[in-house]
Amino acid sequence: MKSNFQILYLLFLYLIPVAMIYPRSKSIAICVEIKGQVLREGHVRKGHLRQGDSIYDGDKIIINEGGFLSIMFIKDKTIVDAYENSIIRVLDRANSTEFKSNIALFGGKIIVQMEEINNGKFILDAPSSTVIASNAHFIAEFKNDVVFNHLSYAIFTPLLGKIEIENLISENFMNIKRGETIISTLEGKFLP
Repeated sequence: MKSNFQILYLLFLYLIPVAMIYPRSKSIAICVEIKGQVLREGHVRKGHLRQGDSIYDGDKIIINEGGFLSIMFIKDKTIVDAYENSIIRVLDRANSTEFKSNIALFGGKIIVQMEEINNGKFILDAPSSTVIASNAHFIAEFKNDVVFNHLSYAIFTPLLGKIEIENLISENFMNIKRGETIISTLEGKFLP
């Protein structure tokens, strides 16, 4: 009896630090398709990502050359496709009243496909901009151009619906409609 109590006590002491170290280790998405080498860096898991793996809040995903990744957020069924040479971080900003799936794009290209039945919002953070989308499908790309004046910029094109973009430098907002393409620069400008 005493040894069972000691075992439970030690197990309890072990679980408290684990819960403190990994407080946000909830699965928020799942990898539905993958090609090539895709790596994950996160609090829960590190290493190669495979089809069917859970994606956890805060996971940074690196898609190498020739790679492709498609993930689906569990709560709102939003699908995000990330293409070669992309770096993203997957986040969950949901609260009790609405879903807010979130991707931080550090480089590369993604396509976001929101379900029409979804009443939540999708937030895309890029170094120059934040996009808020509702019931939209859109393409986003962030580039560091070392050839032409060392410009860094994000390109956004809605395929369905509308998206709202905020340039984080100038704090200007712009709503763009289906088929329009806007470039948001780190210098605080919107370019058509």
